[in-house]
Order: sequence, then C-alpha cells, then structure tokens
Amino acid sequence: MIREQNLPQHEVHKTIALIDEEIRRKETGSPIELAGQLRMSVRMLYFYLDVMTSLGAIIYFSKESNSFVYEEQGFFQDGIRWIEYEKVEVRK
Repeated sequence: MIREQNLPQHEVHKTIALIDEEIRRKETGSPIELAGQLRMSVRMLYFYLDVMTSLGAIIYFSKESNSFVYEEQGFFQDGIRWIEYEKVEVRK
C-alpha cells in the first residue's frame, strides 16, 4: 500500500506520528482542517488514516468533539506500531 504512493518509509512514519499526536490531543478539527495543518490533501490524509487502521488503530470522526478519535486508548510507537494502553505492561 505504501509503495503504491511512492513515499519514503521514514516520511510515512513521521507523518503517522504527527497525526497520532493530533488525534491523542483530540483537537484535529475537521478532515479539511487537519489536512490543511499537515499541508496535504484530504485524500492523502485518508490514505494515512487507512494505513493507521491497517496497523491496528480504530479511528473515527466524532462530530461531537469535531475531531478524529481512537476507539481504544493507545498510541503509535515510532510512527508505525500501534500500542493500546491496556496492553502496556507496567514494570515494577
């Protein structure tokens, strides 16, 4: 999927990390607003959201908060690995 877009892998990871940060803050705004912040088309934004979904995150747009949100609490480590908070082991 990523190769079809001819994007360098490090750029994909970096962009996923930026989108992840915005989603976790729950302040993405509309798809048009987020795409504008990231200086990309809405179509490209949805490409990245599809990649993030294929990596395990469940993402939806909340009209109530006017933001993309994760269905489960989690984050992307290194811009490529989805980790849910419940599955993170706390070392004592």
